[in-house]
Amino acid sequence: MNNRRRQARAFTLLELLAATAMTAVLAGSLYATLHTAFKARRNATSAVEQVRKAELAVELVRADIESAVVPKGILAGAFVGETGVNEAGQPSDTLVLHCTADGAARTEGAGDIRMVEFAFESDQDGKGMILLRRVTLNLLATRVEEPTAEVLCRGVRSFDLMYYDGTSWQEDWDSGAHDNTLPLAVQATLELVAEDGTNAEEGGYWVSRVFRLACGSTAASGEAGAGP
Repeated sequence: MNNRRRQARAFTLLELLAATAMTAVLAGSLYATLHTAFKARRNATSAVEQVRKAELAVELVRADIESAVVPKGILAGAFVGETGVNEAGQPSDTLVLHCTADGAARTEGAGDIRMVEFAFESDQDGKGMILLRRVTLNLLATRVEEPTAEVLCRGVRSFDLMYYDGTSWQEDWDSGAHDNTLPLAVQATLELVAEDGTNAEEGGYWVSRVFRLACGSTAASGEAGAGP
């Protein structure tokens, strides 16, 4: 009698298989839901990261350009912007100026005049270029010092600079050829390589800003002019 009761309370093989199948279905549904959620999170983070990276790089460029000093005096120097093209045929402009802005690391003395160069080098991962900020602090040194290099942005597809002289936008600017004057404004356009792209030929997020120079003036009058 007791054996029959124990056998009646036990699970059959069919019931175990059904329970196992239901558990597998629930586990598969949970995995699919979590996979979709994590994928959406990665995509959102990637999109925000591109925006944040580009905006921060342009903001650092703005700080230097807006604090550029007039190319006259003992510590002042030339303001030279040149048009360049990278291996992918995209704009990779360079700029050398003297300014008083602090660096990204905040290790430089505030108010000191320094020479800043924006330049490029190839990224080792083959995706775009690296935008560099090279800073020379001691402008009165008896020997040439190696500038301190800071990485402003990686994965850059293009970097285009335009200079406003009071009447039109110029692709290049040499203060020596403009009677030692600064442009009235500078337009900086930064474009990143697409996050899901496999090479620098695919464009991603881009940002464009116009910066007005407080010490900018037209070469003809030598006086500060109206902004663009």
